[in-house]
Amino acid sequence: MVQYMRPVGDKADDGNWESTDESEGSAVFYTAIDEASIDDNDYITGDASGGATTIDFELTNGITDPGVTTGHKIVYRWSLPDEGGSSNCNLTAKLMVGSTVHATQTLDTTGGGASYTTTTYAPTNLDSALGSATAYNNAFLRFTFDDDDALETVRISWAYVEVPDAAAAAPAAEPDLPGAAFLMFVD
Repeated sequence: MVQYMRPVGDKADDGNWESTDESEGSAVFYTAIDEASIDDNDYITGDASGGATTIDFELTNGITDPGVTTGHKIVYRWSLPDEGGSSNCNLTAKLMVGSTVHATQTLDTTGGGASYTTTTYAPTNLDSALGSATAYNNAFLRFTFDDDDALETVRISWAYVEVPDAAAAAPAAEPDLPGAAFLMFVD
């Protein structure tokens, strides 16, 4: 089994993001990408016309430290609805705790189109171990979009982090039973 860390709150954005979801007239970003299954009807949009743009999401708490640096995945679904032949577009996904980056992938999205693409980044090993349930509970997901000619926008409709289950405890050893019966059959 695995554990899932889904967006549960907006942590920070640099003001260059929009969302199809609103609450009392204000954009709510995490609800547009937090579904348990794919829903491309709500999404966030990042505009890199003023340079690289970044948004951070708080993630699910209550994750048990798996005690390993392998088996983690960042999964996200993106599109470039305005693709016009940009010279260079990149979408970077990072799993972070504080200022420490534990996993990062920079994806060349140049040539992507309006159709959504699901990307799964499964590093063979995290850059560094999160190391405790407290660290997992303070982890957040960061997306950065950059477009060299400032013509494109990116849409993200779904994102989560997959974490391996905590290692199962070794089974308890059979206790020594003093005076256990011993049967011997002789034929």
